[in-house]
Amino acid sequence: MTSPVGNRLLPALVDEGARSTPDRLFGIIPKGPALSDGFRNVTFRELAYAVDALAWWIHKHIGQPGNGPKTIAYMGANDIRYYIFLLSCAKTGHTPFLPSTRLSDEAYQHILNATNCHVMLFTPETQRRTMEIKASRPSTVYLEAPATADLLSSNSETYPFTTPYAAMEDTVAFIIHSSGTTGMPKPVPLTHGFLATWDHAPHIIPAGRKSALYNGFSVGSGALLLSITPNFHLMGLIGPFGSIFHGFPFISIPDGPLSVQLLTDTINATRPDFVMIPPSLLEDMSHSEAALAALKTVKYTCFGGAPLALETGERLRKYTTLRTVLGSSEIGLVSSLAPEDEAKWNYFEWNPVYGIDMQHVNDGLHELVIRRGENTKTFQGIFHTFPDLTEYHTKDLFVQHPDNPNCWAYHGRLDDVIVLSNGEKLNPITLEKMIEAHPSVSRVVLVGEKRFQSALLIEPVWPDNNSIDEKEYIDNLWPTIQRANEVVPNYGRVMRSHIRLSSPSKPFKLTPKGTTQRRLVNNDYAEEIEAIYAKSAENSMESLPLTLNLHSLTQWVRVKITTLLDRPDIADDEDFYAAGMDSLQTVQLAQALNSALSADITQQQIYARPSINKLAASLFSILNGTSNGATEISRTEQITNLVTKYTHDLPSDPQRQRPVSSSQTVILTGSTGSLGTYLLNTLLQDNSISKIYCLNRSDTAKTKQTTSFEEKALDATPLTDEGRVEFLTAALSEPNLGLEQEKLATLLETVTLIIHNGWTVNFNLPVEFFESQICGVRRLIDFSINSRYTAHVAFVSSVGTIGNWKPTDTDNSVPEIPMETPDVALEQGYGESKHVGERICLEASRQSGVPTSILRVGQIAGPTTVAGLWNPTEWVPILLKTSKGLGVVPDSLGGMGVDWIPVDTLATIILEILQIRLHETQTESNAAFFHLTNPAITPWSSLLPSIQSSLSTSTAPVTPAPLTIWMNELEKIKSPTDSDISDKPALKLLPFFRDLANGDTLSAETSTVNAQKASRTMASLKGVDGALMVNWIRQWGF
Repeated sequence: MTSPVGNRLLPALVDEGARSTPDRLFGIIPKGPALSDGFRNVTFRELAYAVDALAWWIHKHIGQPGNGPKTIAYMGANDIRYYIFLLSCAKTGHTPFLPSTRLSDEAYQHILNATNCHVMLFTPETQRRTMEIKASRPSTVYLEAPATADLLSSNSETYPFTTPYAAMEDTVAFIIHSSGTTGMPKPVPLTHGFLATWDHAPHIIPAGRKSALYNGFSVGSGALLLSITPNFHLMGLIGPFGSIFHGFPFISIPDGPLSVQLLTDTINATRPDFVMIPPSLLEDMSHSEAALAALKTVKYTCFGGAPLALETGERLRKYTTLRTVLGSSEIGLVSSLAPEDEAKWNYFEWNPVYGIDMQHVNDGLHELVIRRGENTKTFQGIFHTFPDLTEYHTKDLFVQHPDNPNCWAYHGRLDDVIVLSNGEKLNPITLEKMIEAHPSVSRVVLVGEKRFQSALLIEPVWPDNNSIDEKEYIDNLWPTIQRANEVVPNYGRVMRSHIRLSSPSKPFKLTPKGTTQRRLVNNDYAEEIEAIYAKSAENSMESLPLTLNLHSLTQWVRVKITTLLDRPDIADDEDFYAAGMDSLQTVQLAQALNSALSADITQQQIYARPSINKLAASLFSILNGTSNGATEISRTEQITNLVTKYTHDLPSDPQRQRPVSSSQTVILTGSTGSLGTYLLNTLLQDNSISKIYCLNRSDTAKTKQTTSFEEKALDATPLTDEGRVEFLTAALSEPNLGLEQEKLATLLETVTLIIHNGWTVNFNLPVEFFESQICGVRRLIDFSINSRYTAHVAFVSSVGTIGNWKPTDTDNSVPEIPMETPDVALEQGYGESKHVGERICLEASRQSGVPTSILRVGQIAGPTTVAGLWNPTEWVPILLKTSKGLGVVPDSLGGMGVDWIPVDTLATIILEILQIRLHETQTESNAAFFHLTNPAITPWSSLLPSIQSSLSTSTAPVTPAPLTIWMNELEKIKSPTDSDISDKPALKLLPFFRDLANGDTLSAETSTVNAQKASRTMASLKGVDGALMVNWIRQWGF
């Protein structure tokens, strides 16, 4: 008579199956060690014969228990004999022990003593290792087990087994052991009562839900399970136990090293319904098209033992349904439900009857605790393992789903948590899994216990020759590490200087489940870890104050800044860029900070905090593992606040009447710059313009202007005629533009056009740096409002204000219209500040009737003339000079085409547009927008031959290479000398060139319809060609 579910013994079920359904499938096993040998079915009849045959063999060679069961170890080929052995021992009354085949000699001695084991069975495949154990343990009896074929083909007499479940519930069914991660392996005896909880597991699933493991397959359905976990591990026994208890036959793979190819071929040959595969192997499979095709034939893919990287899982679930399960040697499987939303494949939903209590630990982490109930022993295996406990703390950590409180994502173990020397706790799992998802990485371990910061050990996928250029490898992996750094707190982020590759002679030690044994890796690599921190300490010897607090750190930063600037009088709240700090000094400061703080302080972080107090506060936050981000307003809010600040009190007069002047008087700001010089030259050639006022900050602007004209071979004679052009020293952000009252009154009475061209060009500084210039836009608007002719304001803006514009269904190119949301601007202070300027002009037109023209200028190139010079401090000449220094020129500009306009041509286009705008009637729009980019776009590749021929010499050729390679070459220079900076000035603009390489530039073409209608020169513009490029390179003298 069959016992009820939860009270059944495995040997009895096998015997009954052999009697009632002898041809029922128990499992599918390989015929031989090679996949080409094929597979064969094993029925319950064959299983029963094999169990009885081995039971009689044990009876003969080992004997009956006598005064108590003997512990018999089995260490053989990873095949069906493991299951036969367990069942035979149950029948004979002995205790089977399944040691790992991967232990050290010391561990074997320890675990065999701990289990009082004096008999060991082996197979030819493990004979060598067994004899090594025998050499240090000769008193143990060593026996070679019968061959699989002999056992399965036997027609053995039944070995009697009639013991009831009640008598065996608390008897040890078999012994496994812990992984030994924290020391020597410990024996884990599991009882027949523990196994009975597996029998009960499918029968406690709530109505309408599915088990995470069996996924709705009904008991007895015959669904095939492929599990590849070693049979000495508890998870490896799910297959045979599930077949006996629940009617889910298993599939075994050929014994040997696991590989993607072996697993793929096995799936294709046996067609399982569901598979259990460790995450490490799933990650490898996700990069194989053949493996993905094989997984597509599988209904469900289960994984456990470790989390699966998110991007790997998302890639896999396009081919198969993913299920995650949780278990341990002591617990068995924790009862969990299949997710109702397949997108939550990496979340657990616990069976509500199982007694789970998620106890909060810290920082959103919860520990899984199992509580004992009145009638829960029939399905809670842990309380058979530890019968005296009423609750069990698993040490497994989880985070709750933000929207579904019943769903929990695995987040490591309490043992995994790294406690840094400052007391901050760091969970390494997510970062490690993100990096391990990279195809060149086998495994990684984050270290840093009791250290000030973390470090990373990486085990690469070693090539056949076991040779890897460590620097090149880390450079290639660095973008992945940076993305992983984003998911951990600042105090836990890995710095490039704190990364080390493993040695091929010291592979990371793994548990039987295939997870990394963190503590053993830390022990094996103790010297290498020490070397990482020793090197960091050497690099920061100049370093921080002994007593570290905000005050002492501020003093330390002050010394650094004042030394760099040679300005002992700089105030702690003063903008040190306004005080003269340049990009080279920024590079030097970043190097000093990185050296002293052992932190990855970028140039961009310094640009964003341009005062001693701001920088010190930021550094203090980083050192203490805190973020001041919570107190910083968002980018959108910051920009919107600036717009509001400078537009909220504009006077309301949208239909303002504008008298017409018989002549034009122009204010030009920024006249001494490159575009300003050509604008002034063009204005001077226009006889309709009676007077030009050049407003500049410098009181020597006229001298500079004359020099600029002469350098460009422009006629400087008109500059001496004050009746035609007058240079005024101005401060645009101050009331009255910083002009004397009498002069201001003259300008208010006569000026008809303001061309606002003056602006600091720096792509690194934050938007707040430009506030004085933003204020200057409002001051010029106020001037217009108060002027007799309501002077037309032409604002020279930038395509950076539309750099993040995205194509729509109706527009593939950026239209020449107002952009009133900050998200369209590039995330750089320069473009953001120009966006604010545009919005001020737009609101002035709407609310106050000020006529405005917004000129969104793209890349301004050098002049078309032989004389003149494209400013060599701009990014294009910097790129080309650096290319000459490196011997490598980028073969692309990161997807950017060459839509540049020569500076002298651009000046003509602007004046043509403004002449049209000045003569538009009162009824036409107060505000108009124009894109000044070359509509005839030239591919960068077409310019390369001219660039190469101009930059190369017979002894120093310059060759094209991908932009990423160019960047890699540049970033290899970790501590640039003065010579490096001179030859390779792109080192001063690394953030900009990284953006270029990443494609973080204008993402769509710009419409130039309005500009072409208003300017005949724009409409007939030709593209940049090789001849122009050769001319510019000649002018630079590279």
